[in-house]
Amino acid sequence: MDLLDLAPDAVKKALAAGAEQAEAYAIRYATRHVYMEDDVPKVAEDREETGLGLKVAQGKRVAFTSTTLARASDVPAAVRTAIRGLAQVPEDPDFAGLATAAGRGEVAAVYDAATAETGVDGLLEGAQDFVRAAVETKGVSVPKATFRLQAYAQRIANSNGIDASHRGTLVFGYLTAKAGSGSDVGEGIVHGVRPALRNLDFPELGRTCARRAKENREAETYHGKLAGVAVLDPEEIGALFLQSVGAAVAGQNIQKKRSPWVGKVGQEVGSASLTIRDKPRMPGGILSATSDDEGAATKDRTLVGAGILKGYVADTYHARLLGAEAGNALRRGAASLEGAYLHPAENAVSNLVLEPGVKSLEDLLAEVDRGVYVEKFAAPELNPFSGAFACEVRNATLIEKGERKAHVKYALLTGNFYDGLKNVDGIGRDLTPVPTFYGSPGCAYVPPMAFAGFELVGQT
Repeated sequence: MDLLDLAPDAVKKALAAGAEQAEAYAIRYATRHVYMEDDVPKVAEDREETGLGLKVAQGKRVAFTSTTLARASDVPAAVRTAIRGLAQVPEDPDFAGLATAAGRGEVAAVYDAATAETGVDGLLEGAQDFVRAAVETKGVSVPKATFRLQAYAQRIANSNGIDASHRGTLVFGYLTAKAGSGSDVGEGIVHGVRPALRNLDFPELGRTCARRAKENREAETYHGKLAGVAVLDPEEIGALFLQSVGAAVAGQNIQKKRSPWVGKVGQEVGSASLTIRDKPRMPGGILSATSDDEGAATKDRTLVGAGILKGYVADTYHARLLGAEAGNALRRGAASLEGAYLHPAENAVSNLVLEPGVKSLEDLLAEVDRGVYVEKFAAPELNPFSGAFACEVRNATLIEKGERKAHVKYALLTGNFYDGLKNVDGIGRDLTPVPTFYGSPGCAYVPPMAFAGFELVGQT
């Protein structure tokens, strides 16, 4: 039998056991994983897992449990655990029921049959292509690289009659290269996520990693301060966008007054050139689906239009509290599906898309009189409430009169990202998908961007 068919069965059993409402989320995913170390493969594995997350409610009490799913007999045990949990949780005065309206149909290009049928050998071939391309650069090696391919299917059922299904594929890589040896080394890092294996150019990733490692090794210590235009690579912008905009528009944060954009619908939060949409029905989107992970129908919506805040995103729970539309409850991670069934759905953006401009990266750089181009931070992090950040640059190049000059290191790029959204100096044209932290929901689709008002701070 198809174990996903146990989702509606779990709902029926929970109601028979005394629950007034029930929601079951079942997911099956096959994972092919290749790990390279010191230029050679060290791990190549193929595994499959099916899991069930079960939510039950009596009045204002809500309990959740999860289990791996191997056979039909696993369901009654999960139901008993969930029902017992109802006596151990306090009432939630704001709980008003589960999702009521499911989406229909499928989103195009989120499932790729060729990717789903690719075995470990096929993924290993791509990994070796990456290594071969990286080590073509003299003095470069690959200390570590992880490649993961996942094909998945999920089914969500609840006591309100929802029965929604979705399937997809996901390919993720976190790749490193090293130039030099001993204490005289430089590191290059690239990561990428796509819905299909053919969308990742493994040799090009290898060459990019090698170039970044070589440039990092050649970089000079930066001294002093530079206040000018900062052009950021999509990988770094995506992480900062998800931590700031992604958090600021989440209904849970709005309801709890944890967002700097509380009460600002209709007000300016960015430059007139800035339009941001949540697009859960975008063809080929990493987190696209017609129903979210609690079964509610999804809807593409504009969050910021020409710099003006238009609205928020919400799951069913917070949508009712805010008088908003549901459709943004997620369990699936944008970089990995591992353990998606282990926790209830959470309020999050799906595909957070920044409307692109018309300029290439080189066009953006050519317009910079004095500034810096940052390809990689050591860790792109900011304070989601204030927007303040001080990120150590890993790969950075000074720009003077539109030309790339010295590569620099041992410096911080500092500023406030919310202020930066109001001081956008240019927007590129090529969107890149950037996932959140491993296993978390949310994927940003962003181009390169230029900001005024940030400052590069080096050693004194």
